[in-house]
Amino acid sequence: MQTLEEKVNWLIDRTQISELLYSFARALDTRDFDAYVRNYAEDGFIDLPQPAAGPDARLKIPRAEMSARVPQSFRSYSATHHISSNHQIRIDGDSAASRSYLQAVHVRTPRDHWGAGGWYDCTYRRTPEGWRFVQVRLTALWVSGNVEAL
Repeated sequence: MQTLEEKVNWLIDRTQISELLYSFARALDTRDFDAYVRNYAEDGFIDLPQPAAGPDARLKIPRAEMSARVPQSFRSYSATHHISSNHQIRIDGDSAASRSYLQAVHVRTPRDHWGAGGWYDCTYRRTPEGWRFVQVRLTALWVSGNVEAL
């Protein structure tokens, strides 16, 4: 049986990890790419599907390359809107893992946009600065809208 202190610590860790997931989405949508990069551990990376290269093709972008590559991938959008929900978080000491649902819209113009939905499977590490992403793996379940222009 957990003590009250263990339960409170679990709640605090879980809340901090949820806040990190929200920070991830907010940083992208506000174009605060420095904050986006700070969400990752030094050895962290994002793992994205690359459907144009084949059904199982993936692109892994390490933190060291994010400052250059992430802003470039958003340059054709006038706005984005990422929603993060259903945070299922498992904590094991100074490591954690989660699955969270996402819906995202990428807007070129108000009438030219595309959306996607799926989930992020993430791993985390507790650092002196707080919880940070080690891996963010996107699984897209659906896309809609003007995806031909991707």
